Amino acid sequence: MKRMLIDSYEGNTRAALVSDGRLIDLIVDKKDGRSITGNVYLGTVKTILPSQFAFVDIGQPKNGFLNAADCGLSPHLRMGQNVLVQVRKDPSGDKGASLSRQLDLTGRFVVLIERGYGQIGVSHKITDNKERERLRSLVADHIPAGFGIILRTCCEHKDGGEILADLDEQMNIYREITGKGVFRKPPALLYHENSLIHDFVNEDVEEIVVGAPAMLPYTVQEAAKYLPGARVKPHTGTSPLFTCEIERQIDRALDRKIWLDCGGFLIIEQTEACAIIDVNTGKYPGQKSHRESILKTNMEAAAEAAAQIRLRNLSGMIIIDFINMTNRQDTRKLFAFFSKEAGKDRIKTNIVGMTELGLMQLTRRKTRESLGRILLKECPNCHGAGYVRA
Repeated sequence: MKRMLIDSYEGNTRAALVSDGRLIDLIVDKKDGRSITGNVYLGTVKTILPSQFAFVDIGQPKNGFLNAADCGLSPHLRMGQNVLVQVRKDPSGDKGASLSRQLDLTGRFVVLIERGYGQIGVSHKITDNKERERLRSLVADHIPAGFGIILRTCCEHKDGGEILADLDEQMNIYREITGKGVFRKPPALLYHENSLIHDFVNEDVEEIVVGAPAMLPYTVQEAAKYLPGARVKPHTGTSPLFTCEIERQIDRALDRKIWLDCGGFLIIEQTEACAIIDVNTGKYPGQKSHRESILKTNMEAAAEAAAQIRLRNLSGMIIIDFINMTNRQDTRKLFAFFSKEAGKDRIKTNIVGMTELGLMQLTRRKTRESLGRILLKECPNCHGAGYVRA
């Protein structure tokens, strides 16, 4: 049974996805750094660099940036111009938010894409070709001129009425946003996308438990929109909503070393450029051959690595250093198994391949900071080195 737990903790809002007692996913919105991904702003162009970026004031501490190649900047963009932009990635470190001039509005069933020009995408998690074609045919004649859409995973086996109603709702939101932009003075927030429930729309959530009474009415409203099959109820009793076991699993997701049931362990390091997961046999002696021992450790490590990547919200380039295997059949088996586990992630993960040295290469789309960057701060003794002088 999948449950969603929503509570307030030290002023921060936490939404956890739990299945049979295991923490699958966690979103944390800090009181002093809430996610702005998906928000739409009316901003002002402050700086234009000839080849790469334009910087836009959207009312945040740091100006957001538009990438010329990705966002279709035209030669007519000028200093002081007011532009409608949507946040693609939260600010990170010294960087401001990544912006786009193309608006994508995500509903329960569809993503409405401005300037999509009639394109119809279908979630890669819908694998049946007949179902994919059925869904395309349902919406083909209903896409507004100039727009495109992506049909989300939860569209599978749904009738056209629900899907088209969601498409109409997103168009109404689009008209409201663009209408506001005519009358507001920049910098101005025109649309706020709350992702606590929104991000779990493709999950089979049966129950939503709310620990903060003030959040209950809003949760009921959002659940009716995005998770209509889920039952919303307030948390009762004197024990915390986030039990000791859930808190233990959150703490584990911040550890550098993760032990496996077989006796092996993972070392997880996050750098500015990428995240690295190193697999070690540890205390596992193996019960049969050396080959089988390595395969067993790698398979268990693959499942845990996929789970930790999602829970920690690691993104960008990720490298997993599995224990080297000389048998190609074992390598293919490991690759297929990890691909299946990574496919459970709500965020798209692209597995590039596996090198001869046993390095699994993958990329994962970034929208917000990792769990570690949100919940941890730099040590005042080692200043981020991870060591102190003996």
